[in-house]
Amino acid sequence: MELVHAESTDRGAAYAYWKTDLHRPEVLVWSGPHRVTATLEERGADGTLVLSVPEPQRLAVLRPGRRLAIAFRADAARLRRRRLVPLFTTDYSLDEQAGRIVVRLSAGLGAHRTRPLPRPIPARLDSTVLFGRRQEVELLRLSPYQGQFTTDDPGRCLAPGMAVVLDAWLPWLGHWRLTVQLTDCRQEAAATRFGFRIVDRASMRTSATVLAGTDPGFGFAELRDTGVRPSLMTRYLSVRTVADDLTYRQALDVRLAGNQRFGRLAGVQDTTEVADELDAHAVTFLCLLGEKPVGTGRVVVNGGDRALSEIETGTVGLPLHIWRGRFVEVSRLAIDPAHRGAGVVLALFRETARLAFNLDCRYLVLDAIEKLVPAYERIGGKRLPIVKTHPYSKETVHVMAIDIGQELGRLGRRWLPWQVVFGPVVDHHMRTSSPDALTRLVRGPRTALFWVKRTVSRLH
Repeated sequence: MELVHAESTDRGAAYAYWKTDLHRPEVLVWSGPHRVTATLEERGADGTLVLSVPEPQRLAVLRPGRRLAIAFRADAARLRRRRLVPLFTTDYSLDEQAGRIVVRLSAGLGAHRTRPLPRPIPARLDSTVLFGRRQEVELLRLSPYQGQFTTDDPGRCLAPGMAVVLDAWLPWLGHWRLTVQLTDCRQEAAATRFGFRIVDRASMRTSATVLAGTDPGFGFAELRDTGVRPSLMTRYLSVRTVADDLTYRQALDVRLAGNQRFGRLAGVQDTTEVADELDAHAVTFLCLLGEKPVGTGRVVVNGGDRALSEIETGTVGLPLHIWRGRFVEVSRLAIDPAHRGAGVVLALFRETARLAFNLDCRYLVLDAIEKLVPAYERIGGKRLPIVKTHPYSKETVHVMAIDIGQELGRLGRRWLPWQVVFGPVVDHHMRTSSPDALTRLVRGPRTALFWVKRTVSRLH
């Protein structure tokens, strides 16, 4: 057995430095039909692998210039199941006398196909090659197929070709895991940067989900390209009320982008141009996919002041029964163009219903362009004899109202669409607030129908 010597990077140090922490894993090396078993002696700062062969004469079957494949014996099971492929290179040198192979791998393979994460994601790395050497890493770049991370690896235990597992946690996603294979590395000022490729389908879907919730440029189209249905992202949607300058700016960003998708506000770049005086009298909210704002809307609280109703001041006026019954005005609904889907719309409408319930209002009043009128009618909207001009274009829009009290006590052919949108909100309100606010909106025989809807709402 070969004697392994300790060395130190500092001759005056009081400790010994042992390459690879004496792991010395076996590496399988192929060239065509020929295979050689080697031992990893050292990993250089640039990712160069120094391999030793116990029987130097076996190197004779390897021919310089031919493609070389390398993989770690610990990952042989994955190789057999074809869940992992070896690393290939033609840049290597052989020392048949010393029984050594020096393998050089190109740094940054595929880095241009990865996306920089908005901020590093801390993760924990583990590998079957290493014994008790879990390492803390920071994910810097990611795509559904590749990525990069940095880590402090003083023992240079990690090496290209290893299969490793990355475990991480995000508040909106929870715990998630990627199984990857290291492809290259390079030493930087304060840490070592490793490139990796994703080796299984589950990890590919997970990385796409992470990007969908963090990368502004990774939308539903990119999700579909990786085989992930956008409808699966619904569970990662959340709603937040605008409460500071940052969230207000994000709401304006989505408001502008959503309208430009329909050809409005062409040429406008400053998002403050879509702000108006009613924002100061409204509950503005954001729909988030993970950490990304993807939708916005607002509910204007008028408190009976006609000057705080955009529809009242811009038309012949709302019917008196709507003012008597109390209403909130829903406006500035917008969805980021890259994230248009039923899930975002649903989250926005449920939030408007929640606000109306808590503000003790009978009516939701909104305006709609012609092609959206049928969608609003399916959830109880009725056209009022009023039209107005869209605030960002010259389009004529219809003013509609949803009578919450009437819809709570009605069962008809449009019950199911209404139940999908408003059912969870009814259930939440009845569980967390006094039921009187909704019960007094329903009178007479309709009360029995309301209790049916309330019971069904608990089943969502």
